[in-house]
Amino acid sequence: MLRPKIGLDWDDVTAPFNSLAIQMANEKYRIEPPLTLEEIDSWENTGRTRVIKEFYKDEELYRRQQVPERNKKAVHKLMEIADVYFITAVSPDFMGIRARQILDAFPELPPENIILGSAKNLVHFDIILDDAVHNVLETPATYPVMMRKPWNWKMTGLLSVNNMTEFVSLVRQIIRASQSKPMHIEIPCVLALVGPSGAGKSEIVKYLCEDHRFTSPMTYCTKRSSKHIYLTEEEFAKENFFEKTQYAGVKYGNKKEEIQAVLDAGRCAVMALDMCGAVAMKRHFPTAIIFVDKDKEELIRNVVEDDFSAEEKTLRILSIDAEKRNRPICDHVIDNRTGDGAEKILHLIETV
Repeated sequence: MLRPKIGLDWDDVTAPFNSLAIQMANEKYRIEPPLTLEEIDSWENTGRTRVIKEFYKDEELYRRQQVPERNKKAVHKLMEIADVYFITAVSPDFMGIRARQILDAFPELPPENIILGSAKNLVHFDIILDDAVHNVLETPATYPVMMRKPWNWKMTGLLSVNNMTEFVSLVRQIIRASQSKPMHIEIPCVLALVGPSGAGKSEIVKYLCEDHRFTSPMTYCTKRSSKHIYLTEEEFAKENFFEKTQYAGVKYGNKKEEIQAVLDAGRCAVMALDMCGAVAMKRHFPTAIIFVDKDKEELIRNVVEDDFSAEEKTLRILSIDAEKRNRPICDHVIDNRTGDGAEKILHLIETV
């Protein structure tokens, strides 16, 4: 994949949309307490924020949309390495405004690269970025990526990013992995273990950390666990995590200085992460992304037997196929069916 074809959503991905609708609702109705974006916890938007749907038909909402500078920079970086298209579902009443808006923000974009309409699943791209779960699930794209938003935060296993900058890093990883794979792993580095729930990532971390060359930096999360440091939602929001993600409805975060301390000591920081977290690590540290795999039947059995809630078990099982699609993006793939994944990783290191 020398130059992928990328489809970018517009509303709430490239330019704000629901946050503007919330702002307009608060201005018009003086709502107390004011509505917040975090209250939109489903695509149907049936809670207190349903009032904002009124503004979806207001031309003023579309005129207020401006692309943040950080997103402009990210899109320009994507244009250097990929063919970029904007695919945006918009009412015919506002198609003219939307097209002019896109061309004003990105005048170098060919007009034919603007696709207006709701049938996003009929257009084939190598990679797409969207915040609507149904669009991500239904697309024929090789790599569908979800932009994390409050209304999709419980979705698990899909490739996901928190912002456009992370998406650029993910695209670069996809291109790099499609062209060549590293043969070995050099210490010090981050070993980012990814793969479906039940593949044995935690067991590999525990095994490797018995060797003085490996350390597992602390991970903070919003679920009580013996493996991580528990924080309430409020405490989590106040922390300055350089990398954070959500998995099965639980938030996880890591601190840059704690990982750097491991590398400064000449060791490997070995961590079980999702692909979003692994790519974030690669942006900041020398990182080997290792996909840990097992047969699907065994993965399901391991999830069922683990100490998860019924809802979390369901989310983890439903995510298995989506997570297995991430194999080609990783630097190394480890078959852990016989439980010897840690030894296979050690072999990659010891042969350097």
